[in-house]
Amino acid sequence: MIAGKKGSIFTLLGLYILTIPFFNGLNVTAYDNLQIMGHFGASTTVFTYSIYIPIFAMLAFMPLGLKLGKQIKIRTMILSVSFLSLLFNTALLFVSSIEWFVFFRSLLAIISVIGIFASMVPILLKYNPVFNMALLYGILQFIQKGSQHLYQYFGTHFTSFHNWTFGIYFLNVNFLIGIILAWFFYKADVAPMKQKFQFDWRGWIIMILFFIIILFLCAEGQTRNWLSDPKICLAIGFLFITMGIYLLHVRFTAEPIIDPDVYKYKNVVIGAFLMFYIGILNGTGSVVTGYMTNVLGFDPVLNALTHLALLFGLCLSIPISTYLLYKRIYLATIWIIGFACYGIYHIVLFFRFYPGIDSSDFFLPLVFKGIGMGFLFPVSLLYISEGVPPQLSTSRMMSGIIAQAVFASLLGGAILGTFISNMNVQHKTGLSQQLTEVNKMAENQLVNSKKKFLYMGLSDAEAQKKAEKSLSNQTSQASILLAYKDVYLVMSAICFMPIFIILLFKLWRRPIGKVEVEPIPI
Repeated sequence: MIAGKKGSIFTLLGLYILTIPFFNGLNVTAYDNLQIMGHFGASTTVFTYSIYIPIFAMLAFMPLGLKLGKQIKIRTMILSVSFLSLLFNTALLFVSSIEWFVFFRSLLAIISVIGIFASMVPILLKYNPVFNMALLYGILQFIQKGSQHLYQYFGTHFTSFHNWTFGIYFLNVNFLIGIILAWFFYKADVAPMKQKFQFDWRGWIIMILFFIIILFLCAEGQTRNWLSDPKICLAIGFLFITMGIYLLHVRFTAEPIIDPDVYKYKNVVIGAFLMFYIGILNGTGSVVTGYMTNVLGFDPVLNALTHLALLFGLCLSIPISTYLLYKRIYLATIWIIGFACYGIYHIVLFFRFYPGIDSSDFFLPLVFKGIGMGFLFPVSLLYISEGVPPQLSTSRMMSGIIAQAVFASLLGGAILGTFISNMNVQHKTGLSQQLTEVNKMAENQLVNSKKKFLYMGLSDAEAQKKAEKSLSNQTSQASILLAYKDVYLVMSAICFMPIFIILLFKLWRRPIGKVEVEPIPI
């Protein structure tokens, strides 16, 4: 089916490169949000939905994309999704409203899912069991995570010189390269993993309703202050009702999307929790970029340098962790190294959140975060797949994705934003209460600021007002600094806690077991 000699490094490299554009359909435009928002004149709430909807569309389409990726002939599939990706991506340049922009971007995300699964099939067929699953997971994680940060960096860097349309043109070039690679590497047009098509349509609709409720909570939760708003409480109630309906549905379905039988495997339950846990630890990266942009006033290019630091850490860690897994090193060793690196990342940033912090102060801790990602992500994907039979592959995949992407990264990120806002208000209130005549430092600063404004020609009343505003702004910056320090202190404790549990209870003193299901490195 595939050109080239079996085991050829050239063929393997070409097949891996073919997966890259499908992994990065949304990554290259990750930092164009302000430009796109200004281009369409969208409100903040509408634009928040426009960010979330394509992500949820991609997640919701994964079960069907996995089925279609095995049913349709591979060469036809790759060429079709590459052409459709070109079409949907180019349409983004000509739409006149944010609604149409979100529509075509969601279609691009959906098509990318099919492309990922279809492009992985020949790698699995040709190089497994030539490579074992540890190597496959490690290589695919390196390709996905590495290209993600590289694309986000280049997308931001070149957007600053051009505009938000750069990402569209850049992706189009990638899809054109994909078409060329497909013509070269896929000689026979067959569907080697084709089975009788059977899909849980009713369960899929229930899952989409579940995701729509989560989408509403992510987009509206913070602005509505969560449980103090009746609509949020109603949405949470519907969330539990939807889960109940799905559990009732699986009793009358032969092959549900998420089969509860998958939770009979202890590693799936523990693995899903660990993926949720890792997603929470990983989600604090948004705190760093938010601080760099909103408080320090860094431009997007400086923010994008964070991706190079993460990429450097990944380049160090993924080859090592993959080698350790391949050599059957104890799982406990890999977990401990990963959690320790995340702990160092959080504790170093806790000590570096101080007035006068510079962009260079972020590089070293972010390298540790990248190392932590490289150790934890491949082992978590392998562990949750360990011993799971192929017929429960989709159930295992969706369990991990819902735990890590939906609950931890998306919903957890929205809740974290509210937590930081509340902590900021508390610190600002506490600091403002200290701005009294008894506080001589504050009084002297107010007097000096007032003198400066008087010297600039302002009236006494105007100078007093501006001096008070200047002092209030300094209080605001100090309060947000303290709020971020609180978050990173708590997260550092959460990072080191699993290490103590692993050592105390002597967990995972064994290598990875047998993995039969296909790797889905998303």
